This record gives sequence, C-alpha cells and structure tokens, in this order.
Amino acid sequence: MSKTLPLVTVALLAACVRTAPLPSPGPFSRLHSRPEEAVQAYFQASDTGSSRLLRSAFHPDVLMHWANEADGSPRTKTQLEWWQTLDADAKAPQPATERRQVVLDREGPFALMEAVSHWPDHSFDDLLLVVETPVGWRIVGKVFQRLAPGEAATASPSAQQEIRAVLDAKIEAHALYSHALLHQSHTPGCLYYRVNVDGVPFGWGTISEAASRYAANAEAGLQDRESPWKVLNVEVRGNVAAAKLEVRVGGVRFIDHLLLVRTGGQWRISAAAWGNPVPPT
Repeated sequence: MSKTLPLVTVALLAACVRTAPLPSPGPFSRLHSRPEEAVQAYFQASDTGSSRLLRSAFHPDVLMHWANEADGSPRTKTQLEWWQTLDADAKAPQPATERRQVVLDREGPFALMEAVSHWPDHSFDDLLLVVETPVGWRIVGKVFQRLAPGEAATASPSAQQEIRAVLDAKIEAHALYSHALLHQSHTPGCLYYRVNVDGVPFGWGTISEAASRYAANAEAGLQDRESPWKVLNVEVRGNVAAAKLEVRVGGVRFIDHLLLVRTGGQWRISAAAWGNPVPPT
C-alpha cells in the first residue's frame, strides 16, 4: 500500500485549481508580518467600520461560523456580507470597550489565536486560524461564541469526548477515503487552507472537492492506514472549539489546525489550515 499525504491532501492537490499564490492586495502587500498584526487589523476594522482593513486581515473566501443563540442552528457569513455590514456602520461605528488577543498555538507559518471583545451589552469570544501567505499573515478561519455581559464561554462536560469522536471520524475518513465520513464530520462550506505542500506555498479548496477525490480513490480500492495521527490539543469555548493534529508521511511531519462549531447538538469541523510547518530549503 503506497503512502499518501494526510487527510484531504490527495483530494486537494488533484482537484483544487486554487494553487497559485494570491495576487498582491495593493497597499496591504506584506503588511502583516506577524499573526498578531492580522488580528489587530481585524480589531481596528470592527472598531472603525472599515471593510478595507478587514480585507487586509482576512482571506476573502473565509466563512465565519457560529451557532444561533436561540435554537443552536448553524449560521455563516461570507466576507462580502461582512464588508457590507461594516460599511453600513461606518458613519457611527461602535468600538469595543475592551479587546485582547492570545496566541494559543504558534508553529512555523501556522497560528491559532483567541480574540475576545467586550461591549456594554455583550461579548464575543473568537477562535481564529492565521497562516503566513505570500502576501503576509492572514486569518483563514473564524468561529465565535456570543456571550452576555460577564458570561464565560463554558463547555459541557462531554465536549472533549464529542470533539475527539469527530476528529477520529476525520482521520478514519482519510484512512478509508470515505466521502460519507467527510460529510458527517465537516460543515458543507468547510475550507481547507494548506501551506508548504507539494512545493506550493499556499492554496485552498472545499470539502466537496476533497470528497470527490476521496470517492475516486475509494472506487479504485485505495486506503491509507499507514500514516500515524496524533491529537495534540483541543480548546473548547462554549459552542466553538479548536484542535491541533499531526501526522507523519514518509518521514515528513504535517500539522492540522482545525476549528469546530457545535450546532444542532453535533460538533463539526468548519475550517482548517494544514501543511508542513518547516518551509522547504
């Protein structure tokens, strides 16, 4: 049995056409030299009602995910929708009364960040995936929990176990090349961003593209149970979470940073950034 790259690698490399480096975003070229700077640009965009600043902070394909407070149903917003909201509020923005950011994990061109913002009547607790791209550090994943004043983002006692079951399903999906397990463990709009994979510094693709290749591999009788996976860490903030995984393929170590959201009583992976944390020499 031949060894293959982790999770959706084969699918994305074969099916994803978005492999070219991003074009320069004009005046924001190489603006963010650290992940903290990208998050700070996000804060400033919100405080000033500037979609221009937001475009410097986020990759344009990013969907932000959260669970509806009333019924737990899944909610998403595109960057374009968010830009319109900010521009509409630009004449009278409502800056946060307090903001802070914390680096939960940083390895090479990958960072997992927590961003907490407070207003008088609510707070937001964000988990963010930030990666180094050809045009600088950018946010490529966002999930958040809305909180009442003074409320903490606490998780249920079973959250860790439930999340690890989803991560096991993700790993098993790769081992069997099962598009059904991908569907069960991911949100339909999940994007996988990759860094330093197969000579490409930065690329991305959808979970549906990955599933298509998985189906083709399964029909060809291919599996991959040789690559050893480890779950390194899980962070839970109420109905959102993050996880870090690693896998070794042919002596090369790859990492996965994942964001998850709990909607309808079920955890699912909603965004991912993965690849080789050591740039090729």
